[in-house]
Amino acid sequence: MTDEGTLVVYCRSWCPDCARAKAWLHEHDIPYVEIDVDDDMDARERAAGFNDGRLHTPTFECDGQTCVDFRPERVKELIGLEE
Repeated sequence: MTDEGTLVVYCRSWCPDCARAKAWLHEHDIPYVEIDVDDDMDARERAAGFNDGRLHTPTFECDGQTCVDFRPERVKELIGLEE
């Protein structure tokens, strides 16, 4: 379990969308915890649960809210980032 307000990114090392999302997070100095769902089966099940049992990466979680797929505007909403 992560601390309140922590952005968790469920990803895979080989996923190009995950790489794009992480680059965007770095570019915007947004801290996050990365969990590779190929290495952590519990996290894999959790991430799949956010999408009706279908695993899709990247998946983002923050304070009980989620975003399946990389949608920058939704990720900003999750973490309360206002432009």
